[in-house]
Amino acid sequence: MNPRVNSISGKVTLMIVGVSSVFAVLTMLVQLVWNYLDAVDNAQNEIQGYSELILPSLAQALWDADTPLLKDMLTSIGRVPSVSGVELASRDGVYIQLGQHTDQLDTVRHKLIQLPVYYDGLHIATLSVLLDRNDIYLTLWQQMIFIVLGNGLKTLVMIFVILYLLKHLIMLRLQQLSVFADAISLSDGERIDRSLRLDRGDDEIGQVGLALERMYQRIRSDLALIRHQQRKLARRGRALSHTVARQDDLLNWLARANQLLAQVSLRFLSASPTEVSREVDFFTAELGAMMNVERVAVMAFVDGRVEYRSFWFKHADALPAKDVIIDNLALLKEKFDSSNTIVVEDIEQIRETDPLEYNYMKQVGISSVAGFAITDGDLLLGILSVARTEGPLEWFAEKSAVLTQFATALNELWVRERREKRMLELQQELMRVNVQLAEEAVTDALTGLTNRRPFTDRLEAQLEDGGVLLMVDVDYFKRYNDTYGHVAGDDVLKKLAALLKAESPDSTLLARIGGEEFAMVAPLMEPAELERVCDKLLIAVRRLQLPHVGSHLGYVTLSIGAVTLEDCHSVREAMSKADASLYLAKELGRDSAVINGTPYNPPGEWRA
Repeated sequence: MNPRVNSISGKVTLMIVGVSSVFAVLTMLVQLVWNYLDAVDNAQNEIQGYSELILPSLAQALWDADTPLLKDMLTSIGRVPSVSGVELASRDGVYIQLGQHTDQLDTVRHKLIQLPVYYDGLHIATLSVLLDRNDIYLTLWQQMIFIVLGNGLKTLVMIFVILYLLKHLIMLRLQQLSVFADAISLSDGERIDRSLRLDRGDDEIGQVGLALERMYQRIRSDLALIRHQQRKLARRGRALSHTVARQDDLLNWLARANQLLAQVSLRFLSASPTEVSREVDFFTAELGAMMNVERVAVMAFVDGRVEYRSFWFKHADALPAKDVIIDNLALLKEKFDSSNTIVVEDIEQIRETDPLEYNYMKQVGISSVAGFAITDGDLLLGILSVARTEGPLEWFAEKSAVLTQFATALNELWVRERREKRMLELQQELMRVNVQLAEEAVTDALTGLTNRRPFTDRLEAQLEDGGVLLMVDVDYFKRYNDTYGHVAGDDVLKKLAALLKAESPDSTLLARIGGEEFAMVAPLMEPAELERVCDKLLIAVRRLQLPHVGSHLGYVTLSIGAVTLEDCHSVREAMSKADASLYLAKELGRDSAVINGTPYNPPGEWRA
């Protein structure tokens, strides 16, 4: 061991010197601050004590206006150590100042002490004394020399003692341990020179020495054991070489399987509903080649039958797949309900225990088979199977794990297929409902006529092309509801709606825009034609002869207000003019029509 290279003693020396120096500096600083604060307090107490002692005499001299005596007293205060200025200011204008003026106060260097002067309980003046801290600083710096010398000497002595103890109690003994450790060499198996003795004291280093000797003995024993184990491992290594080769083949197979699983999963994920069958066929062909089998089948349980979703066979003369009834394979399905994996490496093994499955497999030419359940939770959806027609399956546990993952991928594909199918059905249902809602939004539920919104759109469009607007109102309809009831009133509205629709001209839009109010928008027509339309509607309603005891006519009648749209510039204006004509028809006795504000059919005419 080279003590000059990263020596612990050197590091410890530096650490001790550094810590001791820092501690000594901190100690001196604390002592200096403490001495400074104590000196300031002592000076302040001395000034206050002396000043308070002469305050009565000072008050008497001030009261007697004895200026020489006042100056002598102030001079005596100024001789107190650390006092740089004295000032006396009375209430009647007497002012005496000695030394440094208080107006020149430096808050860092000076401290101002003010004492009130009383005479017979009367405040007659204020005594101000200026304390100079520089004198205190000078005294402290003189003391600092002795403090530094004392603490430095104490620190050096402490460092020397610690290093001496460190060297003889630790460093020399550690060097012994180092020499002993360097002498250990197991390459040639030789023992350590007996002259190398370790300190076996009762302290920690002695315990380390004992532990090092015991470790040396254990290492020698372990070395012998290791050499024995190496010879044994060499024999086993030769035996394991064949196993490694088999494991290498297995790993290569698993790599191919995982690569195919990733490829199939991506294709399944991106497949559209129309591409599902093609992707499943691709999967079965690739799986058959990888598994070295003659047949791969993907079966689904649908409506009590086993439906083949895909069937791959290696030889062209294989029997074609066909759907079978689940009852023919009841025991097989029961097994898949209880276990997700069934492997039959040779069907002769189940000839006695499961004759039904044996006969079926024998019939289709299967000699060994492995099946994996495709499930959605607890629901069995189908089976993924691989089979050989000649010889047993070369099966191992890793194949079961891989095939289970493939079955899971098929399950996810089927679940997504069902969800997309269901989504398509829901979209179609939503479109149907939207169409129905759209129709209901523009249709009056009671009469089946158009409601106000599409009527307003048609009227606005008709304003540009010209046309006519008819507002039709059932006379005394409130009385009819009060007399016959709302159900009968609804029946009357439905009958009138059907009649008006049947009697309206071609290309006319009939709408119910209020409780008993209808409106009609028709293409432009001659005034005479418009009169005939109104007359036709009035007569048709009269001929219904719907009883109405609330009307002076005894049956249900209509009032019509019609306008031509040539002079109308907005829907609001057209509706307003038509309402005015309708109101006039009501005023003229009802059962009549008014066109553009002019009655053309006096009440009482054209009656049936």
